[in-house]
This record gives sequence, C-alpha cells and structure tokens, in this order.
Amino acid sequence: MKRLTSLTAQPFICYQFAQGYVMTKTQTHSKLLVPLLGYLVAFGPLSVDMYLPSLPTIANDLGSSQSTIQYTITSFLFGMAIGMLFFGPMSDLIGRKKLLLIGTSSYVISSIGCALVNDGESLVLLRFLQSLGAASAGVLGRALVKDLFPLDKAAGILSNMHIISMSVMLMSPVLGAYIVTWLNWRWIFYVLSALSFLSLIGIFCILQEPPRDTSNKTNFKGYLKMYAECLSNKKVTFYLLANGFSFGGMFAFIAASAFVYIDFFGFSETTYAMVFSSNVAMIIAATFINKKLVSQFTVYKALRVTSTTSLSATLLIFIVALFFPSTALLFIAVTMLYISVTGAIGANSLACLFDIAPTRAGTMAGLLIATQFIVGGFSSSVTNMVFDGTASSLLVMMGICGIISYGFHRLSQKGSSY
Repeated sequence: MKRLTSLTAQPFICYQFAQGYVMTKTQTHSKLLVPLLGYLVAFGPLSVDMYLPSLPTIANDLGSSQSTIQYTITSFLFGMAIGMLFFGPMSDLIGRKKLLLIGTSSYVISSIGCALVNDGESLVLLRFLQSLGAASAGVLGRALVKDLFPLDKAAGILSNMHIISMSVMLMSPVLGAYIVTWLNWRWIFYVLSALSFLSLIGIFCILQEPPRDTSNKTNFKGYLKMYAECLSNKKVTFYLLANGFSFGGMFAFIAASAFVYIDFFGFSETTYAMVFSSNVAMIIAATFINKKLVSQFTVYKALRVTSTTSLSATLLIFIVALFFPSTALLFIAVTMLYISVTGAIGANSLACLFDIAPTRAGTMAGLLIATQFIVGGFSSSVTNMVFDGTASSLLVMMGICGIISYGFHRLSQKGSSY
C-alpha cells in the first residue's frame, strides 16, 4: 500500500512503472507488433503510390479532367499536413490507441467510398478524409515506438519500420499497375480498405494503450505555442522551407508523372510503375551514401553536398525542358537524379533542426513533415493549373521548386562557420 501511495504522489514515476508493464505485455506480440507499426507508417506512401498508375484511367472512367484527378493528390497532401500537426499533440492528451482506432476506421470507410465514387469531385473530398486517417497512422505509429520499447531498442525498431515502409513504396506502384490491368482502378481502393481493416484488427488485438505522462501539463494550445516559437527562429524557417520545396518538386512529379509517362511518352501502366519504383530505389541508395557522408564529415557538410546535387539536377532539368522535352530517357535520368536526394536532404535538415533546438525534437519533426506536405500540396496544386500534358511543363515546375529550395538552403547557411 505504501508503494502505491508513493506512486500516486509521483505521477512521472507512476507513468514509468505503467510503461514498463505495457512493454512487458506487448513482448508477447513483438513479432507482429513491429510489422504492424511499420505498415501503419506506410499508410501515406501506399495510399499515393499504389494508385498513381491508374490516374489516366480514373480520369477517363469518371469523365473528369486531368486537373480534377490531379487534385486528388493535392487534397491528400493537405490532409496529411493537417493530420500530422493535429494527431500528435492530441494523442499526448487523450491517448494513442483510441485516436489510432478512430483514424484507421475513418481510413477504411473513406477507402470504400473512394472505390464507389461516380465523379472526380467526390473522389477529391474522400481522398482528403482518407489522408486524415493515413496521417493518424503515420504519426501514432512512430510515437508508439517511444511508448512501447526501451530507448536502446527504439532506434533499431524505427530502422526496421523504415525498411518495411520503403519496401511497401517499392512494391505498391507495380501492384497498383497489375490491379488496373487485370481488374480495374476501383479495386485499388478495395485492397487499401482490406489491408487497413486487417491493421484495425491488429491495433485492437495487439496494442495495449500506453500510459500517458501525467506530469506533462501542456495542453493543445501549448503545443500550438511551441510551433509558433520554433517558427520565430529564421534559421528554422529556412531549413523547413528548403526541405519543403525540395519535396515540392517531387510532389509535382507525383501529381503529373503518370500523365507524362502514359499519355505523353506512351508507356504502359506496368512500365510506368517500374520506372516510378526505380525512383524509390534511388532514394534508398542515396540515403546509404548520405549515411557515409555524415559519418565521415558533419551533417551540415552532408546537407551542402546533397543540396548542391539537387541544384545540379535542377539545372539539368531546365536544359532537358528547353532542348530535349520529348526524349524519355533524359526525362527519366534528370527527374530520378532530383528525386534521389530528397530523402537525404530531409534527413540532414531534420538533424540540423535537432541541433538548433534539441529540447524540441518532436515539434521539429512534426513541423518538418507537415511543411513537406503543405509545400507539396501547394506545388501539386500549381502543377495541376499549369500542366498542359507535356513533359516540359512538369520539368519547369520541378526546376522552379529546386531553385527556391536551394535559395532557402543558402539563407539557412548564412553567417555559419560550417
């Protein structure tokens, strides 16, 4: 009884005691837990990549314009940005499992809705609702690692989850292309709904509700204040925007690449999916190279190298857009070079932000990911408006994002000795 009284009097110690109990309970399901968390983190990429090969088919089937169908990507990106900023703080206040069940359930329902739509405008709205569910899975899947595993195991668990997520990204465009070829595009959303329903069962049966740290008195308004304080630092803002516009170029590519490859260059859905998956493979390869750079030099020098590589790709993009817009191999080469370093730029930017504000790591991570989706949503929206069905219009949009990204990178380095 004395032990219980002591724990009640000290909320943080009680939290640690309960956390240890939950860790022990989840060890029974550890073989299923990590794949489950890895798949939750992959909800967002899977929801975009799997249906990209079907975009031209969806436009024809629904009788919608290309721009309307491209807005299904834009609405998804904006929904992800909102969800990333909302679900993390809210889960600290009301619990992870409850929000995860709500978010995943909404994903299941909205995915079925996407499969049943009869017009492009309804698909845009349902994709926004679907993205909120995907955001809850992405944010809370990562947060649960901190709750359910000790610190010395967390890094390894996150690495395994990243491998699962990247593997899903590699396979999903090809899977989507085969579904479109052998069935029809609506089955992509039925498959997404079925997979997320299995995840919902896993969340309900495997996950224990982690205890909340009652010593943390921060409310939702307090989290918004922390975001504002971080953004008041100019260097933080420059790093966020440099990374955001780097990803903005990639999301412009995602918004229009299916129409360029399939309608403009005449690729099949399967060939397009394989080319798109090659971009993901290049991101993985560049990430390994970046790890070598960081280990041998500093993260700031690694960021300088990756940003300069992105600038070189940007200049080549403009050359291809002006002089070789109809050459598919050159289009593939320059876009692949640009996209390959986006992941490394993101990782290096986040590490620099951690160095600036080590006590605000969670807030910085949330801001970085949200900025990627906000700028990505903006760039894909502009791409929808200026895209004329040719490779040149897409390349110019990617090039503009690349130039802006490098400009903010230079501003972030101003006055620095590294």
